Order: sequence, then C-alpha cells, then structure tokens
Amino acid sequence: MKALEALSFDPIRCKKEVDELGALLKSKQGLEERKHLQPFFRKRRQLCAFIGSYAPDVFPADRVAFEFPLFGDFAADLVVGNSKSQSYCMVEFEDATGDSIFCKPKGKSTKEWSKRFDHGFSQLVDWFFSLSDLRNTERFARDFGLRHCRFHGFLLIGRSQFLSDEERSRLRWRAERVVVDSHAVNCLTFDDVYRDLSWRLRHYSDPSSGA
Repeated sequence: MKALEALSFDPIRCKKEVDELGALLKSKQGLEERKHLQPFFRKRRQLCAFIGSYAPDVFPADRVAFEFPLFGDFAADLVVGNSKSQSYCMVEFEDATGDSIFCKPKGKSTKEWSKRFDHGFSQLVDWFFSLSDLRNTERFARDFGLRHCRFHGFLLIGRSQFLSDEERSRLRWRAERVVVDSHAVNCLTFDDVYRDLSWRLRHYSDPSSGA
C-alpha cells in the first residue's frame, strides 16, 4: 500500500521549481493534465509541498504523495500534509486550456461551468466521501493520525488569461462559498499558483525559527 513520504522543506530548491513552473506556463498557452502537468509536478516535490502554504496549518509540509489511493477506484492526484498538525491538502489537477473552467453553450451569451471543471470538483467530493468512510479504520490512523484530522481541497485548473473579470469573480465566489462536508475547496488557475507561491517565497521566513 502506498504511504505518504517524509519530506523536509527546502526553500532554495523550491524557488528553482517554482521558477520552472513559470517557464512551463510561458512555453505553452494550453497544457494537458496527463501529458504536461502531472509529469511536471511529480518531478518537483518541493513545489508540491509549498502548495501547502495556502493552508497555514499545513505549512511547512512534511508529507507528500502522488496518486494516493483512498477507496476503490478513488485516488488523490496529490496529497501534501503536516504530520504534526495532522492537516492535509488534497489536490486535483485538471487541464489548463481555454475551456477548462468555462465553456460557451450554443444560443447563450453567458458561459457555463465546463465538464472538465465539474469532473475535477466531483473528484474532490468523492475523495472527501472516502475519507469520511475511512475515518474510523486502522488504515486512516496509519496514514493521517489518530486525532481529528483536517483536510483542505484544491482544484488546480485552467489559465487566468482565458478568464474575464466576471468569470474570475464567479470562480472566486464558488471557492469561497461552496464547501464539501465542511471542507473548503480552493479553485485556482495554474497562473494563480505560480503568482502566489512566487510572492510567498520572496517573503519567506522559516515558521520553525519563530521569525
């Protein structure tokens, strides 16, 4: 059975990997999940760990796993966690293309949520269902801890350049208002991730140092 791997956060290595994400985003307007994004993130564990900085109780992350099996056919694309606080980010990757988040239906002027977005969000719903079902099992205790664990959902999808101001507002509203089994689900474009993590690294101080 796959286990969460131990990891020590390295800000210097992380900066290199965040810069590589910026280079990838500049190289192509459209990026496919299986062809481009999953292989890219799998090779960059420090970048993945730093995604945990979106959740203060996860950063600095000391656990990471890819394609982490939950129950049946359900597997999380990425799990990043802090074993001391027993808090974890469950991350779903989707395509980063022009119609990843919204698509324009025939006969309507307002775009609708895309099938790709709904699929990604539904994946997180199924993961949280599985975690709830597994909570009282030995396996859950082994993987995540005995005490009450906290989970955060992340859907990484699309490109900012393809979104209008109104569409960004719709995306932000959904992320802020829609929860799954009391778990927040943060919906971010890959450009959002690059921008946010770049800024945080410029202002980074080691939480363990008390600075």
